[in-house]
Amino acid sequence: MATMKTDTALFDVFPPEPPNDGILFVDHSQTGRSGHLGHALVEYAPGKILAFYPNCSDKNKGHSGDGWMEYKRSEDGGQTWGEPVELAYSKKAYANGTGHCVMCEKAVCTIEGDILLFNLESTSPGFNWEPLAVPTFLRSSDKGYTWSDAEPVGTKAGRFSDVVYHQGVVYALKYCNDCKVFFCGNKPEHQYELHVSEDQGRTFTCRSVLSFNAMDRGYGTLAFLSDTELIAYIYNNTDELHPEYAISRDAGKTWEAPQATLLAKQIRNPQMTAFGDGFVLHGRSGNRGEGEIMGHFVLYTSRDGMHWDEGQYLQMRTATDGEGLGAYSNNLIVHDPEGGPERLLIQASHAYWKDLTNIHHWWLTAKGAE
Repeated sequence: MATMKTDTALFDVFPPEPPNDGILFVDHSQTGRSGHLGHALVEYAPGKILAFYPNCSDKNKGHSGDGWMEYKRSEDGGQTWGEPVELAYSKKAYANGTGHCVMCEKAVCTIEGDILLFNLESTSPGFNWEPLAVPTFLRSSDKGYTWSDAEPVGTKAGRFSDVVYHQGVVYALKYCNDCKVFFCGNKPEHQYELHVSEDQGRTFTCRSVLSFNAMDRGYGTLAFLSDTELIAYIYNNTDELHPEYAISRDAGKTWEAPQATLLAKQIRNPQMTAFGDGFVLHGRSGNRGEGEIMGHFVLYTSRDGMHWDEGQYLQMRTATDGEGLGAYSNNLIVHDPEGGPERLLIQASHAYWKDLTNIHHWWLTAKGAE
């Protein structure tokens, strides 16, 4: 469980010299709103992006799922963004007044050009995101202007920890926990399942149950180490310095025994992707720890996806009059239609007062990319 020294040879970050405020994408502070969980990102053509984010109330000091999803569109690789669009399915669920909450966690675009949007479905009567129902997905065949009816994935309650699209196959990491007791595992039946679709989202099957013991575990992320090697990381609620990972050598059919690695600045709600000649992983720098270590937005880099550098803070926890927690995040590789280098968009929430959050962006470019 060794850590590497910070490897500055992999990526350039914009805005430079973090920690900083990034690029303000959604300013909820103007209306007293908040946006924690739900940062689906998708590129449906080179440089054409949909970026989703939550628009929620100030209940529970702003750490709230009391709201709906919106999204903005960019057609120039994220340089400019259109006006907010409410996601009708999410807004309608909220407007029913029954406590039904729909938050969009992940999105992918298939080789057929369809966008698949994966949703957390909550049955909470209050401000929480829990308890959870069976998660669903929506399909858009017209670049996100209209959406199909929601379809479930599997029959168990839970949420999508991550979804990746690789060589024409959709891989969905589903965390099966209804969260009636706690968002981390607390019953023997709580587990991580890998659901796949080989027909562009028309049908899903459960390919495997991952080898983790899910007790006191939550969140998760997926990335391909090679064409057939798949790695999954999960959050350890009892040890935020040492997240666990498991590797599949056969694209998710079987899994090796879990191992742990060291993340020197801790991690919570981790998000990982392969990018350039290495890997990135980001999330909140934990909820525990002495002094300055907890609550910030942290980025780690790695050359092999298993051993990570010392990490750097992209943004520091600065909110006053409360805990000031945010750093729910996601990322997306964005392609240049003119053939320039790929860039990695990172989107994350950040508290501006109490736990009320705005949404911010950062961009990574692989060093040496032309």
